[in-house]
Amino acid sequence: MMARMSWFRNLFKRTARDAEGGDIPAGVVPPSRTAAGEDPLTLSTVFRGVQILQTAICGLTVYEVRDGYREPVSNKLILQPDPTRSRDDFIADIVASLVIYGNAYVRLDVFNGQTVACSLLPADLVTVTNRNGDPANPDLRYSYMGRKYNADRIVHMKYLNVPGAVLGMGPLSACRSEIESAQAAKNCKAKYYRDSSNIKAIMTSEKELPPDAAARAKAQWEAQGDVNGTKFIGNGYRLQFPALKAEDLQFIASQKFDTTQIARLLGIPASLMLAAVEGSNLTYSNIEQAWIEFADYTLAAYTNNIEELFNRLLPRGRTAVFDWDSARRTDVSERFNAYKTALDAGFYTLDEVRAREGLRPLSDEQKQALAMKKEATGIEQSGHVEQ
Repeated sequence: MMARMSWFRNLFKRTARDAEGGDIPAGVVPPSRTAAGEDPLTLSTVFRGVQILQTAICGLTVYEVRDGYREPVSNKLILQPDPTRSRDDFIADIVASLVIYGNAYVRLDVFNGQTVACSLLPADLVTVTNRNGDPANPDLRYSYMGRKYNADRIVHMKYLNVPGAVLGMGPLSACRSEIESAQAAKNCKAKYYRDSSNIKAIMTSEKELPPDAAARAKAQWEAQGDVNGTKFIGNGYRLQFPALKAEDLQFIASQKFDTTQIARLLGIPASLMLAAVEGSNLTYSNIEQAWIEFADYTLAAYTNNIEELFNRLLPRGRTAVFDWDSARRTDVSERFNAYKTALDAGFYTLDEVRAREGLRPLSDEQKQALAMKKEATGIEQSGHVEQ
């Protein structure tokens, strides 16, 4: 932990020094995506991982909770936080910002003291400054495109909080060495197939040749045109074509390793990343369990931040929650079976079960319709037995 804090302090000192000589105000400026400046999204595994996270979170239903009961969203700011774009786009950009930078900044647009809209600011253009230097009770200022904002105008979301640090830590920014090694392997593979300096053929002779004779033989061979065509060169020369396979160069093994590492870094099950983990025994039950863990320990890191933003937009007494049932299929089935057991044993009433699920009690009309349905079902079963 001390090493991590030292790394953070050195990063903040360096970025503050860089800011002093540039157009960005002095403060804690966001780090570049990678040390070499190469976009990590150019890696197919990172691209796939970010796309999975965005799709999974944007596909969750959002509810408003009032007096302990869930209701469909009716607040305009929750339905469309940014009036210039859809809510899915807004949420997807928050997720991408947290993955890549570890921070996301939402500016609250206020009119007559009321928040009327939200705007997600590009994290790499935002500078954060602690004016009083107190990490326990910071006085934060945010600078974006030459304009400064107080903390009440910016909702600062962090993927991973570090005590005493102004910025949060994201999976890609925290483990740059692994991302850079994957990029280096990708570039090495591309260079191997593009680079003309790689040996394509070896010409040998049984007798010793002076350099000028070897040069003439090489020129004669190359002058005959396409390597796939018929060629002839005499005087006892022999040609060999080295065939290095991708397996021999460890490209495939390296790519598998990098995919597994990035999947672990992003907290995504290997099956979703279309990556096979050697020695694992994938069955329906453990895949379902992996989905539940994915929801609990990965997606929740993003949705908790988004729920906090929505709670700030809602009137007092209301909160926003994401519905996780679609991501926890096995968990839902087991929960409902437990409810059935409790109902049959008389531990719970139907309204008590509904309250635990955030649903309002049944109305008199609903209770009457349910009783009639049960009565009809009992009559059908009784008639079937008599037959």
